[in-house]
Amino acid sequence: RAVLEVFVRLYHDGLIYRGERIINWDPQGQTALSDEEVIYKNIKGHLWHFKYPINDSGDHLVVATTRPETMLGDTGVAINPKDKRYTNLIGKTVQLPIVNREIPIFADSYVDMEFGTGCVKVTPGHDPNDFAMGERHDLEFINIMNDDASLNENVPKKYVGMTREEARETVVMDLKSEGFLEKSEDYTNKVGYSERGHVPIEFYMSEQWFMKMSDLAKPALQSVSDGKIKFHPEYWIKTYKHWMENIKDWCISRQLWWGHQIP
Repeated sequence: RAVLEVFVRLYHDGLIYRGERIINWDPQGQTALSDEEVIYKNIKGHLWHFKYPINDSGDHLVVATTRPETMLGDTGVAINPKDKRYTNLIGKTVQLPIVNREIPIFADSYVDMEFGTGCVKVTPGHDPNDFAMGERHDLEFINIMNDDASLNENVPKKYVGMTREEARETVVMDLKSEGFLEKSEDYTNKVGYSERGHVPIEFYMSEQWFMKMSDLAKPALQSVSDGKIKFHPEYWIKTYKHWMENIKDWCISRQLWWGHQIP
């Protein structure tokens, strides 16, 4: 009862909320994970370069990705506003291959001009950075996976029910056969694994309970700045500040599965 009363008070104070956000999802354990429960490993894979036809033009953009299966949920293509190669395309649209969905080309400073071709496919429903760009540019959010990481009804019928591994192989084959694959190259990528499940996690858009951390971080930072809390050795203050100033809202739904029954 005491735990429930605390939860209700925090909810009414606006420190706990329920919302649809990107989380770390363990498709085997069927639970959300904190960032601390995701172990990143260097995995040898490929970087595929795909052609996205520019509408009302005979030209195309080339995007590079390590996860071709997620292109089924693309809702935009982003470029860096300082990238002179593509600034003339801002505001235009491309036709998403296979899916045949018209999606916008937009500029965002998050894009690394040196990665791939400098054009980034944006899948707001399956990547935290893409999610943030989707919010900034009012993109459509499409979740293309079920809880077990198989593909759901938001993809073309051919791919529904496929595992993510099957979908990756099939999407690459289909794009290649239709002339949209420009090239592929060997690439070592950092892949997040579930610490307990030992399977690749999914960045997954899901409705969960969250603790609003920005309000809680302020007094914690102030106590250190005022000297009420001291670190030994002092250089750890920089690490603490970096952590607290960049902290994200905490997904507390996971506690229903592992640990304390909160909420």
